[in-house]
Amino acid sequence: MSQSGPRPGRWRLVVVGGGSAAAIQVRRGDVPPQEVLVVAERLGTGMAFLGRSTLQSYAGELLLSGRSEELRAMMRAGDLRPSASEYDAYVQESLMRSGASVTLARVMDIQKNAQGFVLSLRTPGGVRRQVYADGVVLATGSTPRRPPEDLRAAGALTYDVVHRELAAGSSRRWEGMSVVIAGAGNSAMQTASLMAPDARDVTILANRYVGMYPAESDDRFAWRAPSQLAYELVVKSSRECGRQPWNVPCVRHLVHESLEADGDRIRWRYRETSNLGVLGSHSTAGRCRHAQARRVGGEDADGLWEETRPRDSVVVVWATGCTPVYPPGELMGSLEREPDGTVRRDAHGRTDVPGLHVTGACAGQRSVNETAPALTRAPAAPAQGREPELAVERATV
Repeated sequence: MSQSGPRPGRWRLVVVGGGSAAAIQVRRGDVPPQEVLVVAERLGTGMAFLGRSTLQSYAGELLLSGRSEELRAMMRAGDLRPSASEYDAYVQESLMRSGASVTLARVMDIQKNAQGFVLSLRTPGGVRRQVYADGVVLATGSTPRRPPEDLRAAGALTYDVVHRELAAGSSRRWEGMSVVIAGAGNSAMQTASLMAPDARDVTILANRYVGMYPAESDDRFAWRAPSQLAYELVVKSSRECGRQPWNVPCVRHLVHESLEADGDRIRWRYRETSNLGVLGSHSTAGRCRHAQARRVGGEDADGLWEETRPRDSVVVVWATGCTPVYPPGELMGSLEREPDGTVRRDAHGRTDVPGLHVTGACAGQRSVNETAPALTRAPAAPAQGREPELAVERATV
């Protein structure tokens, strides 16, 4: 097929991704949806693995357009927040009804030439095809951050695995085990409360004390409603752990300095001076029967404590946030990255490749109500001679 001039399969804009950022780009962006092709392996939010769990944000903070009734139609009457599954359905419906065309496929490569972009796709059935675009927006979301190599070798899980196994009704591999969760945010707190009923004990190892929003922090990404349960368990644990009858799962929260797998042991260290706040004061050595710690480094170690557990008695869960995901290929690999893994871009989501933009997690936007469509600067008129893309049948989503 010739690369010059208008041709079948050419789009004014291709949005790569099928989540909330893609829906916001399509519905709020400056390119009419009828001139947009959405390419995604799956339609729906990356939070779908949370299942029936209630999301942190209120419904009004999660809107993909100005029409609140679209989300409300997916929610149970009287609820202030949607569940993850309700929101997933909302994102799917928002894209299906947007007017954009949708193709379920994996992007295998993106190339740039003088006429625009060439995207190589592979469908779920293994069919390979190419589409052409004047502009591309990456709205590919993020994936849970992986644990360090030594902890992966020790069998560490990412927090989404816990949610997926619970949703599938799998046996609790952490039953009767000590659970160690690395993370400071809502993911760590919620995972702790999910695992606590079956675990021997749970220790959350954070890099800082975050606090409850808005009582202790004005950061709206701090702990919110579902995290309150873990917060309460930490305080109750120090008061009730070891009492008869013992009715409360033991959960601790420590600001730690290190966590590592060392031979047949899992080891973590923390300073007493870093844990004098609301939760740390309930979790240091001597506060509950599970805090079996020893002081290390001598008197000049500023209250440095170490705890170890046999490797075969511990399940480590990594809940330290997410990293953006991008399609493979040489062009993607050449893009400059920021320290947080996002692509270097300007305030409008423009990368150093003209016509290639990012939005959502790829642009460092941390929530739906912080997500803004990329300024695509697309041509004023659509390319002619485009072959219409058939909308995805609802049953295939």
